[in-house]
Amino acid sequence: MRTLAPSADTADYDVFISYRQQDPDGSWVREQLVGRLRAEGLRVFIDVESFRLGVPLILEMTRGVEQSRYTLAVLSPAYLASNFTELESVLAEHLGLELAQRRLLAVRRVPCEPRLSLRARLWLDMTNDEEVERNMPRLIAALREAPALAD
Repeated sequence: MRTLAPSADTADYDVFISYRQQDPDGSWVREQLVGRLRAEGLRVFIDVESFRLGVPLILEMTRGVEQSRYTLAVLSPAYLASNFTELESVLAEHLGLELAQRRLLAVRRVPCEPRLSLRARLWLDMTNDEEVERNMPRLIAALREAPALAD
């Protein structure tokens, strides 16, 4: 049975974070990013807390994308090498196409060369602490907005 993604105002979460669990990506996401987003009142869907035990990973990834207003890809070479994170970003891109909305956002945590569909997007640079501080308010503001219609 197919479930439709909730509208922006009825989504259970503001953001599903798509990232690699291995360090340094995983520790930065869990110890810094999630805390900053939650301190701003954002509802975060993250695998280590939100995935249900015993449920197939692909179903949980799909649930994260569908139940969140946005998917946030934390880009790094490790992210780009993973089939699982690629699936999460493809699911978010596809849902955005179905709903005619921009639902996939990205931050670059480590310098890398993403695939074309990610390069075609504006992403935020968060490759060092200074860039994190400069761009975090912009990320938070974007996550508070309803997904814009795709151009």
